[in-house]
Amino acid sequence: MPILALIRTAPPEIPGSMAAYGELVQKAVAPLAEGWEVSGCDLFDPLGGGSMWRHHLWRLRNVRRILAEHPADLYHWLDGSMAAFIPAGQRRRSLVTVHDLIPLLQLRGELSGRPSLPAAWLIQRGVKALGDCAGLCAVSGATRNDLARLAGIEEGVEVIPHPPRPLPPQEPVLITELNPNARFILHVGNNAAYKNRQGVLDVFSRLHAFADLHLVLAGPPPLPELQAAAAGLSRVHFVGPVNDAQLSGLYHRAALFLFPSLYEGYGMPVLEAMAAGCPVVCSTAAALAEVAADAALFASADDPDAMATQCRSLLADESLKRRRVELGRIRAATFDIDSMGRSLMGWYKTVLNAVKTKESHV
Repeated sequence: MPILALIRTAPPEIPGSMAAYGELVQKAVAPLAEGWEVSGCDLFDPLGGGSMWRHHLWRLRNVRRILAEHPADLYHWLDGSMAAFIPAGQRRRSLVTVHDLIPLLQLRGELSGRPSLPAAWLIQRGVKALGDCAGLCAVSGATRNDLARLAGIEEGVEVIPHPPRPLPPQEPVLITELNPNARFILHVGNNAAYKNRQGVLDVFSRLHAFADLHLVLAGPPPLPELQAAAAGLSRVHFVGPVNDAQLSGLYHRAALFLFPSLYEGYGMPVLEAMAAGCPVVCSTAAALAEVAADAALFASADDPDAMATQCRSLLADESLKRRRVELGRIRAATFDIDSMGRSLMGWYKTVLNAVKTKESHV
């Protein structure tokens, strides 16, 4: 019986997309793994808390020991940004999901946020490891293209998208100075420059004709410069981090979801919004047009006038909004857990056969 170990590098108490992806993989493969033993392998400092570098140092010191304690025929690393920690001797049995190449884009100066010297070393080490692994899966065709363009990896890359996370029943978010029935635009994202929170404000500032419209930004507290920019506008609300039930409530209440990112390897919030029946206006960056297809309205991330025009269309035309909601639900439903599971199990079997064939000739 082949053994598959799922390498989890995200502590469960720290919410984020990598932990959510790990849960989706486990849910997808469980019904289809007859004849396989699937186990989890945690590769993070149990006492590390929220310190990224503490977890990194712990991994460097302990990865070989942890993997030795979890012998497997295949190791599926769920976060491609952790490829730097795959020991050279384990790469021939390692599979990696690559969600995006943001660190490499930053290292090359194509995205803002220049990595430190230790981070640059890890990025370069990780790219080398990816090229040595038994197989890679990209969550989108855009990410597969980035692997070819930025890392020179063209062979052995499967595209396996994943569905939106199943969100729990709605829970209200109490927002000071926002009437429960008020119309608002929603944005979900962190303070990374590529998320373009400033662009969200730029678009909203062009919608002043809608005097009753508010803007709600969910995510970490804004950086001082963003807070200062928001102070010049009225009806802007930073609600901070929200749990999944609150996020579900925001998606269902919002007049539209605005997502003007400069880069996305996938764009999970877009799928979540569409699945919740919230119409989407987003940028054409990287994977977003691929994921949303004809269900969203698009504009370039660096053209807030065009993006504001798309927002006005949805806010002023109820029939257009209903049609986009319908298309969004249909589009989100095409990303289903069963298809993900079949693709993953097919990938595992193909790679395992290739590994066995290669080893038999050594």
